[in-house]
Amino acid sequence: MGNNASKLKRYFPLVSFISEICGEDFEVVLHDASNHENSVVAIYNGHLSGRKIGSPMTELAEKLIREKIYEKKDFIANYEGRNRKGKRFVSSTFFIKDGKELLGLICINHDISSLEIADRNLQSLLKAFRVPGKYKNSEMTETLDNSIEGISSTLIHSTILDIATPGRPMHTSEKEKIIRELNKKGVFATRGAIKQVAGELNISEPTVYRYLRKIKDKTD
Repeated sequence: MGNNASKLKRYFPLVSFISEICGEDFEVVLHDASNHENSVVAIYNGHLSGRKIGSPMTELAEKLIREKIYEKKDFIANYEGRNRKGKRFVSSTFFIKDGKELLGLICINHDISSLEIADRNLQSLLKAFRVPGKYKNSEMTETLDNSIEGISSTLIHSTILDIATPGRPMHTSEKEKIIRELNKKGVFATRGAIKQVAGELNISEPTVYRYLRKIKDKTD
C-alpha cells in the first residue's frame, strides 16, 4: 500500500456501503493516489473487471491525476469505460482530497451488459408487434373507447387540434372547416354533439346549425 493507505482506511465502510446499495452489477473501487502500481486498496465486485486489491491504476485515472483534474472538479460522472474483453461500463470517479492534495479516488463502474440485453429484447418485441413509434408502419390510428359519446368527443378534440393553431383564436374559416370535417365523420349524428362543438368552438348552437346548413347547401 502507498503513503495514503492509512488515511484512506476511513473510506472503507463508505465503499462497502455504496456497493451494498448499488448491487452486484456495480464494481466499486478505492484507489490510493500515491501508489499507481498497486493503487487498489479496496474493491467490491472486482470480477466485473478482473481486478483485485493490489491491482494498478487505470490509464484514465493516471491521466486525471497527471492533468490535475481534481483541482477543478470534485468528481466526474457517467463516462464510458471498457475492460480488456470489451465489456462496457458506465463509470464515475470521486476525488478524495485533503485541501489541494489528492489522497485517493472512489470509482464506480456499472456493468450495463444486462441492460443491453434487455434493450435488444425490448426492441425485438416492439418490432415484432409493430408498436407505434420507431416501428410504426401505418397511417391509420385507432382510438379505443367503449361508448359512442366517448368516440365523438375524441373525434371533436382531434379534429380541432388538426385544423386550429393552439394558443390563438380560431378564424371563421377554421371553424367552418372543423364543422365540415366533423360532419363528414358523422359526429353530429351523436347525441349532444351540437352542444359540445359549440362549446369547443366558443360559438352558439344556432351558429353550428347555420354552418351545417351552409355546408349542406354547398353539397346539394
